[in-house]
Amino acid sequence: MDFLGVLTRGSMSLRLFPVWAKTLGIRDAELRGVDLPIDGTLEFHRKAVQRVKEDPEVYGALVTSHKLSVVRAAGEWIDQYTPAARLTGEVSALYKRGGELWGDAVDPANCGLAMANFLPPDWWSRNKEAGILVLGGGGACVALIVHVLQQAVNPPAFVQVIEKRADNLAHCAQVAGQLDAGETAIDFIHSGRSQVCDQIVSGLPPYSMVVNATGMGKDLPGSPVTDAVQFPLHGVVWELNYRGERPFLHQALRQSHARSLIVEDGWHYFLHGWSSVIGLVFNLTITQDRFKEFCAASES
Repeated sequence: MDFLGVLTRGSMSLRLFPVWAKTLGIRDAELRGVDLPIDGTLEFHRKAVQRVKEDPEVYGALVTSHKLSVVRAAGEWIDQYTPAARLTGEVSALYKRGGELWGDAVDPANCGLAMANFLPPDWWSRNKEAGILVLGGGGACVALIVHVLQQAVNPPAFVQVIEKRADNLAHCAQVAGQLDAGETAIDFIHSGRSQVCDQIVSGLPPYSMVVNATGMGKDLPGSPVTDAVQFPLHGVVWELNYRGERPFLHQALRQSHARSLIVEDGWHYFLHGWSSVIGLVFNLTITQDRFKEFCAASES
């Protein structure tokens, strides 16, 4: 199985993969990290997807930071797309069925599964004025928008997105425009200034959720907000990073008692992502019991 990332040698997944494979009963499996540039060039992306398709010893791949660029670079090598992949225009999983290479976007479903781990199912129906603010408009933000608008039983009152890149913001808006938002208000804000993030976070209604989907704290240094930020009273703070310095997480933890916050990191999201893609690549069904074993083996 290939792992298409930026600096894959620093990922915990390379160390955990032998444990995961043993737990899931996959024999003689190996995870190969493939580093792809993020400078806009796409030739390496094309070659990586071509190798997955043509090499009989490669069963598939997980894609991290290149979900959109892999489709742009090598869409002709992918024979079939799932509905989620067509909707989002990206792939996070490549796998083979019947001689064809399939592309799937697993993050929307996994976003919902990860949120269910810490958020009560009636949270939004009990807190009707509360909503979600997503800091960062990349793939994780798109996944959350799709989950909230397409899959969530009780959607929030609003979803706001703050993103510094106009193209990312436009892609989020394009995906959201294909879905029925119902009574959920959608708002896109073009800014990369931490003071703007502070102001919007501090103005959120009680019980709202703030999500760090910028990559800051793991792939990039720092936090999208300053220490002057005030998280919403009785709110939820979700740091999507599962490792790294994560100053955003610690900013929230310092306010967790005074503001009565639920604070969560990205550990279970990370595990849902990898288990689901491994399941697709090796044609395994990841049941609840299997996922519990997967988590226990990872944590030990």
